[in-house]
Amino acid sequence: MKVSVQSLKSGINLFEFKANLEELSFEQPGFEVKEVSVKSSVDKGDSNTIVVSETNAKIEFVCETCLENYVGNINDKFTVLYTTDIASFGDDEAVRLLTQSTNLIDLTEGLGESVLLSLPIRFKCSVDCKGLCDQCGANLNKSTCGCKKESMDPRWDGLRKLLNDDSSPN
Repeated sequence: MKVSVQSLKSGINLFEFKANLEELSFEQPGFEVKEVSVKSSVDKGDSNTIVVSETNAKIEFVCETCLENYVGNINDKFTVLYTTDIASFGDDEAVRLLTQSTNLIDLTEGLGESVLLSLPIRFKCSVDCKGLCDQCGANLNKSTCGCKKESMDPRWDGLRKLLNDDSSPN
């Protein structure tokens, strides 16, 4: 959403909108962004305009443990400073130069990065997800399987025999 700089009154200006997902272009495997709602507070001053945006994104993930789809919410807050002071303008990505020829401020600027940086490290449908059976592939959240579970890895059998051997000297 773009806002005309000249139409902003001095002080706080509030905006609420749903982001256009095609403009944000999330093309990452493992999730699909369904909706992004944004509430922006634009504080217009004499030389600075501060945009504080709160985002709420509904995202469909694929659980890494059970491979089922689930919908999660991501909430984040980010700030972008628009300034006419060239001295405060640097390499900081959250600072934009506001010149006399600037007519529009894009409230979605930084939104895509904010959503991506708020994603969880692991996509898991719940903290107690049981995942899939490593032998038959059954989803253990939905049913139990009859697979025999070995209590120990068979590669440790040689060590187990040494521990159980009564003929070893004390």
